[in-house]
Amino acid sequence: MKTAVYLLFSLGLLGAVDILIFHSVAHGIRSHSHAARELVAHSLRGPTYAILFILIPNFRPQGLCVCAIAALLLFDVAVSICDFALERESRRLLGGLPGGEYVLHMIIAMLFGAFVVAFLNSTVSALHQPTLLRYAPAAPRWLRGLLLAMAGGILVSGLQDARAAFRLKRFGSICQRG
Repeated sequence: MKTAVYLLFSLGLLGAVDILIFHSVAHGIRSHSHAARELVAHSLRGPTYAILFILIPNFRPQGLCVCAIAALLLFDVAVSICDFALERESRRLLGGLPGGEYVLHMIIAMLFGAFVVAFLNSTVSALHQPTLLRYAPAAPRWLRGLLLAMAGGILVSGLQDARAAFRLKRFGSICQRG
């Protein structure tokens, strides 16, 4: 599970770069009404990654818990596909998706694939064990602490995206009526 933890940490760092540089500074998508649907997709990532940042470095899943985490990973793949489909239109009025963000998304996608493989490799043998989420730290305390802080950060970011999407959709519907 150690490899999965380090890959997850790398995903967290690159995701933070994506949010800070491209979503916030370069495009400020939380203030553009045409980005509301993209923000909904982003808001789903907050709780998804918060759960992963807490579970993966601290617990060893067994039985159906492995399946539940695998389902969460599959859910994230669906959110990513939806997000990629929405970004093109969402960013059109902002000059399109920057090349750097596109490349970053490709790197994140490859790391995510490696993370999924590492997670499944380390848990496949636990599928036939009794269903249990056993506390078994798989990383040094400092890394688990950083991932816990990342869990809080991504959860707050997801809530901000949800709030912005709601505000932008509401504002957009008011403007369409008037």
